[in-house]
Amino acid sequence: MLPARNDNGAPMQITVLCKVVDNFGDIGVAWRLCRRLTKIQSKYKICLVVDDWESFSKIEDGLPRCLSSEATKQSISIDGIDIYPWNNNELCHEVFSQNDGEKLSLILELFQCGRPDWMERILFEEKLQRTVHIIMIDYLTAEKYAEDFHCLQSLTRSAKVQKVNFMPGFTEKTGGLVIDDAWSEAPAWNSEGPALVFTYENDWRALSEALFEYCAGSGRKVLIAQGRGKESFMQALNNVDSTNSTTIVEELPYLNQTEWDEMMKGCSLLIIRGEESMSRACLSGIPFIWHAYPQSDEYQLVKVKALLERMKQHFGKDDFEIIEKAWIEINSPDEWITTPSARNPYADFFEAIPRLVPGFHDFALSLRKNGDLATNLMTYIEKLDII
Repeated sequence: MLPARNDNGAPMQITVLCKVVDNFGDIGVAWRLCRRLTKIQSKYKICLVVDDWESFSKIEDGLPRCLSSEATKQSISIDGIDIYPWNNNELCHEVFSQNDGEKLSLILELFQCGRPDWMERILFEEKLQRTVHIIMIDYLTAEKYAEDFHCLQSLTRSAKVQKVNFMPGFTEKTGGLVIDDAWSEAPAWNSEGPALVFTYENDWRALSEALFEYCAGSGRKVLIAQGRGKESFMQALNNVDSTNSTTIVEELPYLNQTEWDEMMKGCSLLIIRGEESMSRACLSGIPFIWHAYPQSDEYQLVKVKALLERMKQHFGKDDFEIIEKAWIEINSPDEWITTPSARNPYADFFEAIPRLVPGFHDFALSLRKNGDLATNLMTYIEKLDII
């Protein structure tokens, strides 16, 4: 076993780096990972360095009261996790350079975010005596390279700074997904539950038409999450039926992670975006459609098709084709156009939901067999004896 404390008696340190690129996804994953690491072990002190406290405050109730004009001039602690402002060079340099950079013994660098200027200075200009280990935790993907890059070492500008990749993923040859206690088991499917909509911007006419039919006849609600895609979806839904849509639509407030998780579990259908909510959808066993982050040259379709390939074995041929058509449609740049012989791919998906549930549930169970990302990460860290 590793010693629980440094030579000076202070707890061993793990510093997590996160830059917020897409509203809530990056910080959502970072905060879930920090909370999970704190839960599963007590030997190490967790620090989170994040640049966008405003977005962070939308998913963490402990932060808003600190968001004054002085907020980013100090660090705060929530649930035993110390949080530092990425862009406060003076404060962070003073704190993280102490005791030969003991807070930098192990750095988790999330999503290729790079490192703050003050950290680069400490690591590469001020000649630390200790060896620093950087673990690069990349974006979640079902692509084959996640297995190829997992635990692969890479070089830095200093022999004292050692770096390795640790890949989240969907197979036992990756680090898996963060599986916190609330997601240790897939919830029972609520057939009468609402439909959640959490998307990026788009022309949502075809989706809103099918969703209105799915919900209006059954009395289900359509829950619209806060975020970039809210206005475009609300506009499309109102155009479908401006008189009646308000009776089935509920605009959600900003929710913290615990509230968000509980809300998702009660839904009958999830239309979600990004990585953080997609990973929860995968673990939920609830039928879902994933709107991936739009990328140049339509690269999002590569990621979508890779995840579909991982899911394929859990469904019959006809059912999988229904899922595939809806997923490809939502991630394609061109809007589906009604023709006399055409079927709305979303309508087909919604109609098939009851018989799709076992396949989604089976897929969720398969992911739990890969283990929890945070636990797998700590096992890797201790096996290498790097802190």
